[in-house]
Amino acid sequence: MARVTAFVTMLVFSVLFAGPALAQNGTPQPGPSLNPPQNQSLGDDARQRVIIFVIVVVLFGIVWWGRRIRKKRQKAG
Repeated sequence: MARVTAFVTMLVFSVLFAGPALAQNGTPQPGPSLNPPQNQSLGDDARQRVIIFVIVVVLFGIVWWGRRIRKKRQKAG
C-alpha cells in the first residue's frame, strides 16, 4: 500500500510541476556557443610558437655543425 501511495504522490507532483513547464511558449534562452570566435591572442600564440620552433631548429643546426667539424678535426689530427 505504501508503494502505491508513493507512486500516486510522485505522479501527482509530476503532473502539477510539468504542466506549467509544458505551457511556456516563449523563446528559449540562448545556450553557450559551441564554436566561440577566434580571438587575436590565439594568433599571437601560434606566431610565438613558430618563432620558438625556428630558434630551436637554428640552435640544433649550430650544435650539429659544430660537432661535425670537431669530429673531422679529431680524425685529421
